Amino acid sequence: MKILLVSLFLPQEKASHAGGRYVFELLRQLSARHEVHLATRFEEGEKGALAELAPLCAAIHAYKYPAIAKRGVLGSLRLIYNYLGFSRSADWLVQTGDYDLVQVEWVETAFLIARGKTPMVLDAHDVITKPTQRAFLRATGPGRLFRFLKYALVKSVEKGIMRRFDRIFTMSEFDRKFLLELHPFLPVTTVPIPAGMDLKPTAYEREKNRLLFLASFKYRQVNVDGALYFYREVLPLIRREVPEAHLVIAGYGPPESLTSLAEKDAGVTVTGFVEDTDREYKTAAVFVAPILIGGGIIVKVLDALAAGTPVVTTSFGNEGVGAKPGRDLLVADDPQAFADAVVALLKDEALAERLSGSGREFVRENYSLDAVMKKVEEAYGELTRKGEWR
Repeated sequence: MKILLVSLFLPQEKASHAGGRYVFELLRQLSARHEVHLATRFEEGEKGALAELAPLCAAIHAYKYPAIAKRGVLGSLRLIYNYLGFSRSADWLVQTGDYDLVQVEWVETAFLIARGKTPMVLDAHDVITKPTQRAFLRATGPGRLFRFLKYALVKSVEKGIMRRFDRIFTMSEFDRKFLLELHPFLPVTTVPIPAGMDLKPTAYEREKNRLLFLASFKYRQVNVDGALYFYREVLPLIRREVPEAHLVIAGYGPPESLTSLAEKDAGVTVTGFVEDTDREYKTAAVFVAPILIGGGIIVKVLDALAAGTPVVTTSFGNEGVGAKPGRDLLVADDPQAFADAVVALLKDEALAERLSGSGREFVRENYSLDAVMKKVEEAYGELTRKGEWR
């Protein structure tokens, strides 16, 4: 098949966020079976990474955007304008190209993409209505009305976008059901991101009392908030029982609010972008994922489980994963319960070892690359069968 793959972010084997890494793997797998044309945005300074994609693509339609050093109001507006410009340019390709199938990555990408003349798939990554609904339900006082209006607007926009597509992929069964509750009759299929794509056979010794929080922070305030919440609300409770607990905050683009923690606290390390995430996962005693709102499958949780690292997360952190609490990972939703779970894993070697093995096996059975690509190809086959796709 001749496929147009539209990605809001540049697919990279060593991307700073899980979505870009997954789209790279999707591109690599599809290019072995199909003729793939890629439409993507790229930041100033990413020309080398863009050129590396050439062997995988029959054609690349690149849309440049300027590097934004600081995400203020002006920077956010420039980014939104660039999103819309890219969406409009992708729509031109969809309407004028002679493709057998179009796949669009991320809901936001499709804002200005109209229904095309070929089968169209939307890979949602996140259900963008979900965090706005939760923010509204948690709001009190005068701000509640604003939260409701934002939720209603986002819900309407997301529904309008999704109705243009012949198939929608969600990253988790939870998100699929959530979408169908909001918008019944949407053609939704669960296709998760494969876990552990960057893991290697190398074994490392776990460092006692080392806690890992790994995420992409640039443009992802929810991850910054999660790290600050853990440091301020949970870590002090852990240190009452385990004073030697050391927190490593790893990932691309940490703001000053995070880097300053390491300057004033010797028990905190802020690494910035990590080249070898395999080592980071495997040397950690516990992976912490205090997801406060949610908005999709928590890929880092899956990667940690795949690495055999014991995980403590919240109900929101596990909802897109579907692991069994107490068997595959630990779930806690308030600071004291979260701290107690971490302390239990630091002190009970047998518990940590049991969760390590069970979590790794859970990922192997449910989130392998082969299983994911089989679902993708099955969906393509259903859509492109003559007379059945529209």
